[in-house]
Amino acid sequence: MMPNITRGSDPRGLLRYLFGKGRHNEHRDQHLIGSSRDMQEGFGCDGKPAKSFAELEAMFDRRYRDRLADGRPCPPDRRGRSNPEHRDGLDRVWHCSLAIRAGEGILTDGQWESIVGDFLHRMGMTDEEGEGVTWLAVRHGLSQNGNDHVHLVVQLARDDGWYNPFNDRRKAQRACRAMERERAELVELGAVLDRDHIRYSYREWREWAEWKARQDYHGPTSWEELSRDERFGLCARVMADTMPRYAIGRIVRACAKASHSEDEFIRRVRREGLSIDPRLRKGVGKGTFTDRGQVVGYTVTWRSADGWHERLNATDLGPDMRLRELRKHWSGNPNDSNLAVMEWRAAMENRRPGMHQGRERRLDALTTHDMSVLVDKAWRIARSIDTADREERDRAIIAGLREFDRILDRYGLEELARADMSGMIPDAGTTLSVRL
Repeated sequence: MMPNITRGSDPRGLLRYLFGKGRHNEHRDQHLIGSSRDMQEGFGCDGKPAKSFAELEAMFDRRYRDRLADGRPCPPDRRGRSNPEHRDGLDRVWHCSLAIRAGEGILTDGQWESIVGDFLHRMGMTDEEGEGVTWLAVRHGLSQNGNDHVHLVVQLARDDGWYNPFNDRRKAQRACRAMERERAELVELGAVLDRDHIRYSYREWREWAEWKARQDYHGPTSWEELSRDERFGLCARVMADTMPRYAIGRIVRACAKASHSEDEFIRRVRREGLSIDPRLRKGVGKGTFTDRGQVVGYTVTWRSADGWHERLNATDLGPDMRLRELRKHWSGNPNDSNLAVMEWRAAMENRRPGMHQGRERRLDALTTHDMSVLVDKAWRIARSIDTADREERDRAIIAGLREFDRILDRYGLEELARADMSGMIPDAGTTLSVRL
């Protein structure tokens, strides 16, 4: 976790920025995730400001006005020679952004709120109940660099004087390192990075977001006529919601964990609509490929319906997803080796799987991911049929039945009852019931 500290004297301007659109229109769903008790009435249940920024500034500066009245108008490090113009309240607003690097994970509001409270206590700013200073924490999506982050704003004036920000950057670094070792949500992020991290650069993420935003844009003007800030705002919305490389990696990982043999893994990956190709040992070609030991790696390719290609090597999916590591947990008898060669050849030549009825097509081998796909497909079919127009509904029923047949074949469920066809009469509140 990365802290970044700045100081200022304009709480109204800072709050206006945090709850605004951002410098490049990148702010989305700006909302409060935590605050001291004296700031809570300034915000609604949705975390949006319930008062004007002038009123919020007055609430935020309450303790500062008390210090101004008793003759101590500045923080300790902004007195005397550090403030030759004798400005009251100079740099009284302490602003810190706590960020998780792009691609390392995204936390929930509740997790961030708990982290912020712990951070303030470790910095010596608040007591165990989170009080002692006026503070608030604001969240508004990912940063321009793709970091999940939260903004923390603190009034340095306290009830008993001023908080001394001496060495605050060093304290913040120590607090973040300690939390990374001690807090479960941050420890888990670190474990995932060490064990399961799917590698991608910010450049790759930005290229995807810009391409996707351009594809989805249907405004009154062309993409090229949009301003730089407008284009970045559209890209930021895509970046905040999607990262295909990460989703692909999770699917491949689920396939690997659910498989008992190499050939089963290949079939599972292909069943998810992904292409998988072997990386053969140097000097081995298609004509001389006869043993699975000649395969030293693999690549997975995803092609979206609108034309995007994403290609990942095994090393991009994490160190434990390399083929030699996966083989430690798979069956290695001669029959499995022959089946693996057969499936690798089928994958290379883009043919149907060599083994049509593998273990992965048995009901007891369905994974949580499989079930989530089945439920999602069933809901999509049911929603497509839910239309008032009779002709459209009839066409949707036919398309739904065809899709249902493809689902049954894809997951090897033909032996089950396919559906209750008595409920498929178009005239009577049509529904599609799937019995799994």
